[in-house]
Amino acid sequence: MPGSFHIRNIPINPGLVLSPMSGVTCSAFRRLIKELNPGAVGLVISEFISVEGLTRQSDRSMAMMRFHPDERPYGIQIFGYDIERMRDAAIMAQDAGADLIDINCGCPAPKVVKKGGGCELMRQPEHLAQMFREVRKAVSIPLTMKMRSGWDEASRNALEIAKIAESEGLEGIAVHGRTRAQLYRGEADWSVVEAVAESVKVPVSGSGDVVDAASAQARKQGKVAGLFIGRAALWNPFVFSEICGGKRYDLRHERDLVLTVLERYLALLREEFHDRVVVGRFKQLVSQMCRGHEWRKDLCRAMKLQDQIDILKRARDSAPDAVRSQSESPTSLQAGAA
Repeated sequence: MPGSFHIRNIPINPGLVLSPMSGVTCSAFRRLIKELNPGAVGLVISEFISVEGLTRQSDRSMAMMRFHPDERPYGIQIFGYDIERMRDAAIMAQDAGADLIDINCGCPAPKVVKKGGGCELMRQPEHLAQMFREVRKAVSIPLTMKMRSGWDEASRNALEIAKIAESEGLEGIAVHGRTRAQLYRGEADWSVVEAVAESVKVPVSGSGDVVDAASAQARKQGKVAGLFIGRAALWNPFVFSEICGGKRYDLRHERDLVLTVLERYLALLREEFHDRVVVGRFKQLVSQMCRGHEWRKDLCRAMKLQDQIDILKRARDSAPDAVRSQSESPTSLQAGAA
């Protein structure tokens, strides 16, 4: 059902992309999603990385580019306003081994737009065109961009920006169907996504409100090449497989499955971060995925990693024997083999 497409010579198969999410899509999360959805994730993209941090050799920014070979195809998303820094950061991302570079033109966060980055770039098309041009000349790997439908209802200019991107040599476009003013409220307008897909020759993917198989089918219309999935991957890490295969997990009642996912994610996080960072990152998934489970609040309140480990162990030990004995889930097999 999702189909597939190419960004230059990179096959995105299936046409489902783990959308970049700030503070979420670290390597551990990307690896978790790939493991839980074998063959169902066509592309993963890093959380957005500041070009200011990269070009100043910030340890944190440099670490954000790292990835595991199993994540390929893998894109690094960068954001900023300064054209020279954007160009230099793109070169650094290419040197880090990324398969493609994505320019963020859609972040609505005040701290980003007030410095000229993210969605603010859509209000400066001439500056953005020059940025695309300089970055395109500087790197040889595919270059893409992600944007919103516009700044607000009165200035929905995604079509204009898409044509600029195509004319400057970008090879893929993603459109989030909300305006910057909407943030994450209301419904995404997919008529904008479809209009952009009809107007350019490069592949256009859509983002916003793709949360299950039904919504994916409803939004994969016309010439829309692919679907970006973001927050739904936190609510339901199996969403990619559900869209491709149709099987749906009721995570409120799949206690053993949820615990297995959490245990695997904790292990992946510990490979990447210091314990004090793991605690907060872990809570992001717990708070969204574990609704309905009695130990959710305890995990979210825990201040130390060992406390979270102990809570998981108690939850596992207190599970009924019939539940603990389940071993047919793809999660159990993936975690056991990792």
